[in-house]
Amino acid sequence: MNIPFLTRHRQKRRLSKSVDSLFLSKPITTKHHEHNKKEQLEYGLSFMQGWRSSMEDVHCTLLKLDDKAWSQWSYFSIFDGHNGLDTARKCAEDFHRYLLKSFNEMLKHGEPIDGPLKSSQLDLILFRKTIKQTYFFMDEQLRKSKTQHDESGAVVITCLIGPEVIYFMNVGDARAILVSKTGQVLLSTHDHKTSDPDEQHRIAEKGGSIWDNRVEGQLAMTRVLGDFSMDKDLVPPDADIKEYTIHDTNNPLGFIVLACDGIWDVMSNKECAKFIVERMSRTQDLCKICDEVLEECLKRGSADNMTIYIIKFL
Repeated sequence: MNIPFLTRHRQKRRLSKSVDSLFLSKPITTKHHEHNKKEQLEYGLSFMQGWRSSMEDVHCTLLKLDDKAWSQWSYFSIFDGHNGLDTARKCAEDFHRYLLKSFNEMLKHGEPIDGPLKSSQLDLILFRKTIKQTYFFMDEQLRKSKTQHDESGAVVITCLIGPEVIYFMNVGDARAILVSKTGQVLLSTHDHKTSDPDEQHRIAEKGGSIWDNRVEGQLAMTRVLGDFSMDKDLVPPDADIKEYTIHDTNNPLGFIVLACDGIWDVMSNKECAKFIVERMSRTQDLCKICDEVLEECLKRGSADNMTIYIIKFL
């Protein structure tokens, strides 16, 4: 099989399976979709297996985090698995439940709040701390449930949209961008990869090393869920959190993109934003636009599974 991108993967990847066994001779281009809307939000999602021999992306959507205090909060997550599906699947099933439980525990320590919550009613330092702790808790639950032969891991991009503020959380190299109505990229999460000098410094301080562009020659991502064959001090589930105030009249919000690295390997933030803005001028079908992004990435040589959300502000 002589496929150009395989040569690149042979040169840079050190994996438990052979590179050839990870890829198909022909990509699977069947696309699967989700679409829904509520009040001021509409989203479309598309995912595709592509060249990979298995599909290891899993996602989770909740337009309402619950029917009580968090009813005005929406939750979107992509868990991009590797070396198996188990970690990504368990995270998609359980992370939002752990997050909601942690949020409700947090509320017990503050003043009683009636009705749906807003960010301005929260202790934001405690809120961010609670989010970070929940990723570590998820990792511990994964460790407890792992079988001996499960070497899987996952990276994650999560978006929480509240009535006042949007929160973006990432572990690894799945990414989110926030785009204005005019196509300007207002915010992007920062990938946790071995090419990042801060991550290189952190890993060196922990006594680890990077070679073949991978942590200990194994992982290209420097923060992950799962991967318990690795030293978790080197690759912790330590989420970065970014936030953006919704009611910014200087930059009316257009849409959010959440996507795994199968997209970002071949598209820059600006390219992706421009591509979507151009297609929004022709169609309001968000799933169709998601499909077109996947097809374009496939043409550009993306060799990975691909999953993308477009979340539009109405």
